[in-house]
Parts: sequence; structure tokens; C-alpha cells
Amino acid sequence: MYCKDCGKELDFKNINNEGDIPYCAVCDKLHFPKVNLAMIAILSNQKNQVCLINQNNNFKYKVLIAGFIKPGETLEECVKREIKEEVGVDIIKCDYLNSHFYDSSDVLMVGFHAETNQLNLVIDENEVDKASWYDIDDVIGRMREGSIADLLYKQYYKSKRT
Repeated sequence: MYCKDCGKELDFKNINNEGDIPYCAVCDKLHFPKVNLAMIAILSNQKNQVCLINQNNNFKYKVLIAGFIKPGETLEECVKREIKEEVGVDIIKCDYLNSHFYDSSDVLMVGFHAETNQLNLVIDENEVDKASWYDIDDVIGRMREGSIADLLYKQYYKSKRT
């Protein structure tokens, strides 16, 4: 690793509770690890339905709407933007559910539940192959078992049924 300011190869400096942190002796600056942020959202409507989508020509499993946070954007603004971009609806409510770290790409996926009062889905064909509404009781088993989307939905579903 190299310093983004001066280009010198980074050393490591032991910081008590943090452990070994990349450090530039020239700039006297610590370089804490960066984590990418993305949101993933369960979108529901007033008919007790949930929107699931297909992407990347994968029709075996459905997924939830997700996307990366842009610089300067709040998590809630990202939820609103991604839902509008991918399925063409506005949201009226957005609540945090939980987060999951996605190891393979160093992404912290922040999970939300969003609500809309619109039923007509208009997909962005550059991002989404298909989008449909499913009854809240008919979602489990449509997403890949153990995926972040599956785990998030099961938590949400359990909270709705208890």
C-alpha cells in the first residue's frame, strides 16, 4: 500500500486498541481502512406485497433493490434514489433494519424497509431485467438461501409475524 498524498510505501504503526494501522512516516498520517457503503432495501406497498427484481439475466433467484451510496448522499437519500431509478416508484417511508458485511467486495450493506403507495413498477432496463410484486408470505425461497437479501427479508418477515 502507498500513501495517497505523497506516494511513499506505507509502514504500519501499532495503535493501542486498533492494532497495526497503515502509516505514512513522511506525512505523519494514519490510513485507516476504507469500507464501501451500499444499501439494500425491502420495498413494500399498501397491499402487503414486496418488490423483487431480477438482474444480470439471472432468473433463477430474485434479489432486493440495492446500490452504492454516492459521495455526499445520506443512506436514506440513496434508498429513495435507487428505488426510483430501478423500479420507478417514490417512497413514503424508509426505516433502518440492520447491516451485513459483504466480504467478497469489502462492502457494508445497510438494510432498510421502504414503503410506497404506488403499484405500477417501471424498470430501468439497463439495471433490472424484471420487477414484480409478491405477497409478503410468498417471498421466502425466491432469493438465494443465505444471501444478504434472504437474511434481511427473513428478519423483516419474522418481525411482521410476531
